[in-house]
Amino acid sequence: MRSASPLVTHEHPQDVLGAALGFAKSGAEVALVIVTATEGGAVRTPGALMAVSRRGDSAGYVSGGCIDADVRLNAMEALNSGQLRKLRYGAGSPFLDIRLPCGGAIEILIVPNVTLETIAGMHERLDNRKTMRFAVLAAGDIQLDVAPGEAPLFQTVYYPKLSLRIAGRGADCIALARLASASGLNLHLQLPDEADFEAVRTAGIGRAERLTTPCSLAPVEDDSSTAFVLMFHDAHWEAALLKQALGGSAFFIGAVGSAKTHAKRCESLRAAGMSKRDIQRIRGPVGLVPSMRDASMLAISTLAEIVDAFHTKEAVHV
Repeated sequence: MRSASPLVTHEHPQDVLGAALGFAKSGAEVALVIVTATEGGAVRTPGALMAVSRRGDSAGYVSGGCIDADVRLNAMEALNSGQLRKLRYGAGSPFLDIRLPCGGAIEILIVPNVTLETIAGMHERLDNRKTMRFAVLAAGDIQLDVAPGEAPLFQTVYYPKLSLRIAGRGADCIALARLASASGLNLHLQLPDEADFEAVRTAGIGRAERLTTPCSLAPVEDDSSTAFVLMFHDAHWEAALLKQALGGSAFFIGAVGSAKTHAKRCESLRAAGMSKRDIQRIRGPVGLVPSMRDASMLAISTLAEIVDAFHTKEAVHV
């Protein structure tokens, strides 16, 4: 018998569904595991996904490691029976031998034998950066954009992945790019220097674009789940790049530099005819923790501010 593969901790639904699509395309039946409710200090929120194949391959996680292996076994059993399975772990659970250190509870819904077409449709929507309203109906069918009057077992909304566009040069830019890539973010780099461009291209970090002149910027598609960060000090580039970002729908626009540098930047933008409202959209100096001098610490500080802004934005739309 083939041994089960290790759990793969994809986090965003797009990544879990991408792995599930791979399982299905290889001919394996797939179950989707969904966190439907939590009580207390749960690691994951309702809507968190895990995909499990009949072969035992899996992607995603539903806890901090305390129940994932058992959930995977239950998902494989559900694939054999073809029946929906509801599970509760923690307080009030029949599984007395499985304890949650947090003292709370997690409720799980396992949907077996999800078709390749369904998985592909769900993944395509998120891959195309569209919001997805997702529901599991009483019969076990998965449906997008549930019609009024239907009463699903569970429903939630999935938003596109956080995307980060960085325009910059040098150590600060590369450090943020590496951190964002390691965190699984969609990443677009705009780099004026050949050495930086070659470094990220060779390392396979995100999608790299070589900048040539400020007046020949290629079009970008910043949506409401995209953050833009200017990671270098060069008046030659700043106005063009910030104007480009302000012309889109990015939820976050930030720029590095000291408070004094940012004040000068804003004054230059005002002199160039940019509106006060647009200038106020630019966060500077960027970073949740002020005055970071090391590239790695600045990267962490910057990404922390972006993530905070992203989750505040998502909470408003729930």
